[in-house]
Amino acid sequence: MLNLLSSPHHSLSALRPLSACLTLVATLIAAPAFGQNQSKVLMQGVGAKVETSDVQAELQRMPAAVRERVLTQPDTLRQLISNLYLRRAFAHEAERQGLAKTTEVQYKLQTAREGALAEALAERIATAATPDSVAADKLAHTIYKAEPERFAVPAQTRARHILIQGTSPEARAQADKLLAELKAGANFEELAKAHSADPGSAAKGGDLGFFPKGRMVKSFEEAVDALQKPGDLSAVVQSNFGFHIIRLEERQPASTKPFEEVREQLRAEVTGKAQQDARLKEVERLRAQAKGDETAFEAFVSEQKKQLATTTAPTATPAATAAPAK
Repeated sequence: MLNLLSSPHHSLSALRPLSACLTLVATLIAAPAFGQNQSKVLMQGVGAKVETSDVQAELQRMPAAVRERVLTQPDTLRQLISNLYLRRAFAHEAERQGLAKTTEVQYKLQTAREGALAEALAERIATAATPDSVAADKLAHTIYKAEPERFAVPAQTRARHILIQGTSPEARAQADKLLAELKAGANFEELAKAHSADPGSAAKGGDLGFFPKGRMVKSFEEAVDALQKPGDLSAVVQSNFGFHIIRLEERQPASTKPFEEVREQLRAEVTGKAQQDARLKEVERLRAQAKGDETAFEAFVSEQKKQLATTTAPTATPAATAAPAK
């Protein structure tokens, strides 16, 4: 809502020149985060102002990529400052009009405060539970050794094919003709580019890349399995896609991903689990301190049901007035 109330071209005219904006960016980057000693006023009005420390606080909440974009786009930075000012100006005016004393707003303020404090505590717990680099590596190695099946890479095959669509005698004849040309020494890649109907591989000379067992249709897979060495050609193979000519390129045996390939993934997993376990431990500790009052609970539910019944009861329709006798 607030960004609709102000134009970045008018709300901070003093910062319009690019050089001024670059000076502001330098200030924001160089100043200590959230520091007040060097904070400068960027926008000020009746009852509200925005300082460089305020903008720093907002920037720190953003992902790094978004923060970088904001700091390199003057108008976006102006809009951010304008929105901060308007939010505070609205809040000041709401206070002036006594809205902070209403039950609804007081509840919202309390909820916001509780949410911010709860989030701060959760972050502190997570930070304290985060293992250092050495411990994270050790735990990652333990998982890697204990669960090798997670990092298993199945045997894979790389092959090329030429697909002739259709099941007509003409399609079969074309496939037979191409196979004869290949056996006579024709270039497989060139024929695939010129004749294959597979849009995903034709432009790559029919290259299907690596695929594990079970990825292809049965007739195609059986033909690939029958090929012995790289360069071997299959007979014409029929599938529900049409007729194929297949050439074996390479086979890779089953293997295990090296630790270095999965190291960061496992470190993140270890860190996330340590943080989550610590948060859950605190949740259980606090939950154990609480005791529910079932009698009060049932009375509350009963009262709410009564109120609901009252508010949803159909309104009686007044009886129609009898027409006077003629």
